Amino acid sequence: MNERQFDEEKEEEFKLGGRTRHVKGRGIYFRIPREERLRAARGVPQAIVKVSSFSRGPKNLADNLRYISRSGEIVLEKDTGEIIQTLQDQKDLIASWSIDFDTRKRSRDASNIIFSMPPGSPVESLKAAVRTTGHRAFPDHEWVFAIHTDQPHPHAHMSLKMRGNTKGKKLELRKGDLRELRSIFAEAAREQGIELACSSRAERGVGRKSTRQPLCHLKKKGIKPEVDKKLRQEAVQELLKNDWTKRPWDIAMEKRNALERKAYQDESRKVQEAAFQSQNQTERDELFTASSILQGFALKMPHAKSKRQAFKEARWREVEQKRQEKQHSKERDNGLEL
Repeated sequence: MNERQFDEEKEEEFKLGGRTRHVKGRGIYFRIPREERLRAARGVPQAIVKVSSFSRGPKNLADNLRYISRSGEIVLEKDTGEIIQTLQDQKDLIASWSIDFDTRKRSRDASNIIFSMPPGSPVESLKAAVRTTGHRAFPDHEWVFAIHTDQPHPHAHMSLKMRGNTKGKKLELRKGDLRELRSIFAEAAREQGIELACSSRAERGVGRKSTRQPLCHLKKKGIKPEVDKKLRQEAVQELLKNDWTKRPWDIAMEKRNALERKAYQDESRKVQEAAFQSQNQTERDELFTASSILQGFALKMPHAKSKRQAFKEARWREVEQKRQEKQHSKERDNGLEL
């Protein structure tokens, strides 16, 4: 069976109600290699790559470059290795790029991408990994990046010109492209001695999505986003009605979770079979260890839950704990009276 056949058969398993794509909670299936499942099972930090926003037009791009350079305090590095140091240098760069910008008002002329490494990662390793990622992922495009170290985790902000130099086509950066970009960045980081993994939330048993950038900024300011308020209010109303009805995406998430758990078990069995067939003792030991790690993760893999599910269950546990404490307190008081 070739890889394409494998993917098609797996995709059939992930269908829900006859639909093959865009089922919330199911996600799009990507076949990941054994090494990647092992990294996920071992808890290796994930490569973080986010498209934070898009620059639309020269002014919007100027605002973004000013932000990532801290108004010229942080140097920008181009894909050619040239350093952009002053605000005038930034203006010259924008004038060069904007020749290829679209005239449409909402045109995505540049993509603003964040690459992040775990706390304590060497800055030079991050720089090298970002350079490598840029050249491998966008060989026909211009880009600049800046390194920020104001957070515990060093990260890079890249501004990528969406229109290519030779082909003249604009990037779209679909979900599959972002997955590939994460994989390229993870590999580049490992080449620098920083072990990063690239697996989806579903492959790790995580159901809740990461918080979007604008919401992160609001929370840092102590502002509770309206979307979070609405979710909590709806969840509380459901609890008051004792409504534990699962949504279609909750069901899809459970199904995906079960299939991923089985995938780890299947991979563990294959690794164990390879260990029995190996004539090299060192290799046998390594394979048996890998099989044990995969099987162990399959058993303890978290059950993916949506934010609504997680909040309702946590709130229910709080209420139940208070009820039990109140009951115990009442029993102690009655005992003292006796």
